[in-house]
Amino acid sequence: MKFAGKTETGLRPQNEDNFLLLHTDTVDAVAVSDGMGGHRAGEVASRLAVETLESLLNADGMEPEALLTTAFSEANRVVHLRASENDDMFGMGCTLVAAILKPDRFVAANIGDSRLYHFDGKALTRITHDHSFVAELVRRGAITEEEAKTHPRRNLITRAVGTEGRVKSDVFSCEWKPGDLLLLCSDGLCGVLDDAETEGYLRNCGDLDATCDALIKRALEAGSRDNITVVLAQNDGGIA
Repeated sequence: MKFAGKTETGLRPQNEDNFLLLHTDTVDAVAVSDGMGGHRAGEVASRLAVETLESLLNADGMEPEALLTTAFSEANRVVHLRASENDDMFGMGCTLVAAILKPDRFVAANIGDSRLYHFDGKALTRITHDHSFVAELVRRGAITEEEAKTHPRRNLITRAVGTEGRVKSDVFSCEWKPGDLLLLCSDGLCGVLDDAETEGYLRNCGDLDATCDALIKRALEAGSRDNITVVLAQNDGGIA
């Protein structure tokens, strides 16, 4: 598998995003986490979540679905425990989206509104579902996707890692083929660029690092005021 990732502070005073590019003898995996909480607690939450994933995704003998579910639960436990032990971090949490990559399929999981997209060379498909107030309004038909981008409560997350003792992750298993791309990103990107514009960058993707840079640059030009994190993974057909 080929990976690339980049995170940009943007207009925020600090960067509370973290990402993971993991390649070992037993697993290929990628992840993005977007922290929330004052006094740098968001950065702590997202870092703990990513570090927990990295430490657990090498487990042998587990199917990817069970492995991701277990890893997400442990990430939630670790972040929640740290928050409960430190008054300055009380209430901190983060989003988390991750994928384990196999030659013929990928297994993804998410909590919050960081997203995973699949591009098969023809169309861009959003795989994950946002856990947010505006996403629920969109699902109910109360507002449109376009209206969600400027809704005054668009930053309200309804499910996050670490804010409660237990949290449920959504898990997805999808086929992919050599040449296909996965895009994982925080809402600093997907909150300002629509899927059609993002698809255009992936359609013309020649170099993963350059495409990460181009997407972040475009999000800044489009007015993103948040941290921006982009991770790309490409199925290379098992070429070492």
